[in-house]
Amino acid sequence: MKKHLFGVAILMSLLVGGIASAQTIDQIQQYNPTTGAPASPYVGQVVTVSGIIVERLNYSGGSGYIWNAGDGGLAFYGLPASSGDIVTLGDLVSITGTVGAFGGEIQLGTPTLSLISSGNTPVPVVTTITQALSDYENVGNYTRAIGTVTTKNSSNFFMTDGTDTIQVYIDSTTGINIGAVAVGDVYQVTAPLVVFNGEIELKPVVQGALVENPLGDTVPVISNVTASNWVPTASTPVVVSASITDNIGVSTATLWYRDSDGVTPGSWTSVPMSNTGGSTYSGTIPAGHAQSQVDFYLQATDTAAQPATLPGNAPTGFYSMAVGFTSIYAMQTVHPDSVSQANKFLNKFLNVTGVVTAAGPAQLGAGSKLIVQELAKNPATDSYAFGGVLVYESSAKYPYYQGDVVEVGGHGEEYFGLTEMIPHNGDAINLVSFGHALPEPAVVNTRILADDMPVSDGNGAFGEAWESVWVKAMNATVMDTVGLAQYREFIISDTGARADSVMVDTYAALAYTPTIGNVVTVTSFMDYEFGTFKMRPIDDSYVVLGGYISGVDNNVPTIEKAGGFRSVHPNPFNPSTSIKFVVNRNELVQLNVYNIRGEKVRTLIQDSLPANEYTMMWDGTDDAGQGVASGSYFARLRIGKEVMQVRQMQLVK
Repeated sequence: MKKHLFGVAILMSLLVGGIASAQTIDQIQQYNPTTGAPASPYVGQVVTVSGIIVERLNYSGGSGYIWNAGDGGLAFYGLPASSGDIVTLGDLVSITGTVGAFGGEIQLGTPTLSLISSGNTPVPVVTTITQALSDYENVGNYTRAIGTVTTKNSSNFFMTDGTDTIQVYIDSTTGINIGAVAVGDVYQVTAPLVVFNGEIELKPVVQGALVENPLGDTVPVISNVTASNWVPTASTPVVVSASITDNIGVSTATLWYRDSDGVTPGSWTSVPMSNTGGSTYSGTIPAGHAQSQVDFYLQATDTAAQPATLPGNAPTGFYSMAVGFTSIYAMQTVHPDSVSQANKFLNKFLNVTGVVTAAGPAQLGAGSKLIVQELAKNPATDSYAFGGVLVYESSAKYPYYQGDVVEVGGHGEEYFGLTEMIPHNGDAINLVSFGHALPEPAVVNTRILADDMPVSDGNGAFGEAWESVWVKAMNATVMDTVGLAQYREFIISDTGARADSVMVDTYAALAYTPTIGNVVTVTSFMDYEFGTFKMRPIDDSYVVLGGYISGVDNNVPTIEKAGGFRSVHPNPFNPSTSIKFVVNRNELVQLNVYNIRGEKVRTLIQDSLPANEYTMMWDGTDDAGQGVASGSYFARLRIGKEVMQVRQMQLVK
């Protein structure tokens, strides 16, 4: 889906002798010495290698590089989001994946990994630019090179060692700022050596990988900027911290801040930053923010009176965060006949909050996306039109699940017609609570969901209203399955007319096979891709065969994948309730009970179970056998990696 669809283009070949087992990264990492084209003898085969993580999810969701001294480095792509919490920079891992290539660079696709040890310090290969460019088999190495800057633009710069010139490519997702880089400066760059379309490049991961004047008294390096809260209200003080290093010593560190409305800013005010241990310095922006936005930047001076700022072009450049919350409705609302359907907060800073209706690779095709929907203040009367948004992030600290309530700080974006919320960074998504029921889906006609002709068809409706919203199309007939085999697409209409139809497109393979003439009820979020509005049911439980008919028994069995809840009854309950669930194949199953604060109260089961239907009783006691107080509790069911469901229970004494 637009920028979210990029990924691995695996070079296919026949497996020879089953699973290959390469001894070293160097055996896999082979290129044509003349053209630079990938020439791995293991292409298409599954291999297992080990190395230290020197890049993890900084370039994009699921990406990374491993490296071994004397053996070389290797890229990987497609790491499940669930692996994000168990690996970090400096971890020694064993990784298994399929050898392929993307953009002319050899990599492992669909990888799985296991942790061997943590806290390893990779020592980069010190090289000249000429040496780095001399052999394509240097690609993947964790490298350090020094050069003089020759040219620069907004996303990269070039530097030379007097003989050859190399590009230093800055991936926007890393947050690296090159505002201080200027033509004629001497820089030391530490980064994986990559290749893209035949060009060897240095691709740094963090701000601290760029050091100015490395052969003399270095300029202070400010990096790893964090805030105690990227989603502040007017009464929230914000502690800003950063790593500040210098080869001789740091003399002063200062935090500059101002209030702004995004148009007319106030005056800059400064507070000193204190050393809180090691290279970490912190300062506090006090509460009482008078406007809708707070801007800030950092300044440091070393003992030789050399100054540095971050961003490097401060105060022209600075960081910003919104104050208070904007409704997703306000972000999405566009008159159907407006010439521009772009959101009103395009490139503006804002904070939003809502419930997660879909998340993760199984539901959204990538671990870097969340669908967040406005929480209705009055569920009985509030409409959810315009109330959903795609949150696109690549470095969230934690995985999120359906039913999580989150706060997100960032800016609005419009990407090929789809409204998005882009967080400042991985720290700018706050988990408020979990276990909430999903909003009642808005029942919308298929023609309206698919409508992209606000004027020409005469009805004045536009599908933009339902973008990223949790919706239901009822009693819809399957009209077409032409795209099913290749794209998992089929067409449904609730009038039986093709002109009134909407596309259904899933990321996950459904057990249900759409058949022309079937009547289905589809519940999903709405997506917009390649000029087409699409319903995206996230698994079989949201496609009900037989349809929904008002006034009759609608307990039509749902088609499930790995399994899920059947019922919780009675609810409310006293003294006990029966929790029924089904497991559709042999899987590891975990069923826990949590209180309203998210604390685990009781483990009901944690075991590998065969496919079957199960009933567990909860008698209102904790793991110590003590009775719990009246109130709301949450049963959380996890089946393997595919099912995470939460049901609310009410204990009344």
